[in-house]
Amino acid sequence: MTISGTGCCLYDYLYRDVSLESPNFRKFLSSLPGDGGLTPGGLVFAESLSRFAGLPAEECIAALTQGRKPDKVNLGGPAVVSMIHAAQVLPKEWNIQFYTCLGDDPESERLMEDLKRFPMALYTDRAPGCSVPSTVVLSDPSWHDGAGERSFVNTPGSALAFSPDMLDEGFFRSDICLWGGSALVPPLHDNLAFLTKKARERGSLNVAGTVYDFRHQAADPVHAWPLGTHENPAYPWIDILITDREEARRLSLQEDVEDAAEFLLAQGCGACIITRGKDDVYVKTRSDLFRSVPGKFFPVSELIVFDLAENPEKRGDTTGCGDNFMGGVLASVARQMDADPAGPVDLEEAVVEGICAGGLALYHVGGVYAEKYPGEKQKKIEEIKSSYTGQSA
Repeated sequence: MTISGTGCCLYDYLYRDVSLESPNFRKFLSSLPGDGGLTPGGLVFAESLSRFAGLPAEECIAALTQGRKPDKVNLGGPAVVSMIHAAQVLPKEWNIQFYTCLGDDPESERLMEDLKRFPMALYTDRAPGCSVPSTVVLSDPSWHDGAGERSFVNTPGSALAFSPDMLDEGFFRSDICLWGGSALVPPLHDNLAFLTKKARERGSLNVAGTVYDFRHQAADPVHAWPLGTHENPAYPWIDILITDREEARRLSLQEDVEDAAEFLLAQGCGACIITRGKDDVYVKTRSDLFRSVPGKFFPVSELIVFDLAENPEKRGDTTGCGDNFMGGVLASVARQMDADPAGPVDLEEAVVEGICAGGLALYHVGGVYAEKYPGEKQKKIEEIKSSYTGQSA
């Protein structure tokens, strides 16, 4: 089994306990959609925030964080976090490979060394003169009655230099191709239809996970975001689309998640999964590749909700929950395809694993879980899944 992934790969500079209601945050708060100001749960580019505030981006961050250093610097991004999760929980003999573009600055070198700690093959191009992609994550654990929320300031760096030519035939001839957070890698996003079509033609199953698309939000806050481009959308070539409530709303212009999923499926994707933070996950299928799910909500783990409510000192933050959710779905789909290549994939089973993997991320700061020994993460997920199975019985 070969799984290849590409997309958003960066450093997260994580700041905990930044109140999204504080005067420091609110003076940078967006007043019009796409104006470059901050929004809870949203993402802006550092350059746009600088223009919005009339200050250098570094001064904006210093004001928001009161000049303190980040609580943690961690690998982040929907693509790399999901792929690391898969590499940690899937058989070691499987071929898990990740493709990215980094810069030539010291932080890019550091990120490369961090990537080497995980059991996956790396294919990296370098962009001379570019910095490492990065995101400042402002995390407020008290938001949404303790469910937590974040606001993101992204610096694209070498992601702007990503070229579709960096993806070789070994990538496209995989059993599964994962495309994670392509909106933060503009050259990838704009070619997503061509690339996913190429992978499909070579027999790959395409899994795509979205991220807040500030580029298109700023350019046109009224109309729907494109997945790919408006002229050449990628939907017909995507087998599983994983998105959150806000991203689904902006992709479909539908407020209700059931209507949003129906719209996205009508554009051609085979299955749609919409996460909603602490609320139920919604799943619906269209393709015969999957056992039919005509539209179903899946609750989050009661075990985790209760445990963190009773033991708040165990709480990390919500960063990476969605990315690990996608990694859990990816891992389950891969196991099912390996066990029965001809049979339909049970997305209900995959979503349960995603919920357990995403929930586990609440116990640590940042998206990547540092295992003490191989198999530790999967063991913890199985414990959560055992409780979840009883919860759903």
